[in-house]
Amino acid sequence: MKVAIRLATPADADVLAPLARASAEVTYAPIAQKAVYEAFIAQSCTREALSSAIAFAAKAKDAYFAVADAGHSLVGYLDFGRDGDGAFELRRLYSAPGLTSRGIGSSLLLWLEDQLPTGTQYRAIVHARNHRALSFWRRHDFVVVGELDTKEHLAAHRGLMFDQPADPEPSLVLQRVVAGT
Repeated sequence: MKVAIRLATPADADVLAPLARASAEVTYAPIAQKAVYEAFIAQSCTREALSSAIAFAAKAKDAYFAVADAGHSLVGYLDFGRDGDGAFELRRLYSAPGLTSRGIGSSLLLWLEDQLPTGTQYRAIVHARNHRALSFWRRHDFVVVGELDTKEHLAAHRGLMFDQPADPEPSLVLQRVVAGT
């Protein structure tokens, strides 16, 4: 699928919110505890949360919130920047439901790496049971460097609150270094 990648604008939050909710639900409902993915959706897939993330990226050095535009609709997005511990993290990379495996994620990733200096090290955190995503990351030369509890990470680094009890949700920390062209 041919897409144009561009920086997100505040107006994009209206379109991204339903895309983010649908992508998160399709991705996590089969693999994660309901209390965890519902809290994630309620707190990070809203118009307000996305608008805030877009505004933050626009002001921050070395941060990007970009969208994949298919000409008539937004079909994917990414959110990248420094995490609370100072490390660069690709916090979100999603395609619209039904449009995975069409090059949208790869196009967004390529665009991101074109923005970053050679040698930049960054990470992505992926649910351990998200086999499709793990395959994507490995195809793009990410390597597993650790494990963590998704719920703890989202609480500590994204400020998400989880009111419902839940068991730990295993995620893998993947890392990549931007290669020169």
